[in-house]
Amino acid sequence: MAAAAAAAAAAADSCGGYDHLLKLLLIGDSGVGKSSLLLRFTEDKYDEQQLSTIGVDFRIRYMTIEGTRLKLAIWDTAGQERFKTLTASYYRGAQGIILV
Repeated sequence: MAAAAAAAAAAADSCGGYDHLLKLLLIGDSGVGKSSLLLRFTEDKYDEQQLSTIGVDFRIRYMTIEGTRLKLAIWDTAGQERFKTLTASYYRGAQGIILV
């Protein structure tokens, strides 16, 4: 079932199958669960051995809400202080922030 959903999402993306693209950021301290939340929301998985994000990571999720097709680009930022200057540049152009 997951493979079929991934194939449908890839097909929708290749033909411009969405009405709006939204860039969302997951921000918060290191170790609070940003990466786990992202993995659960985009792939319905949970990994007890989730590694810390280095820099930034992102995943895509397609949704339809009230007939509007959305492509969510969800960016997972590193929580460590040493990456703060790097991740701040990814805030530009974001339509939403999820504080974890």
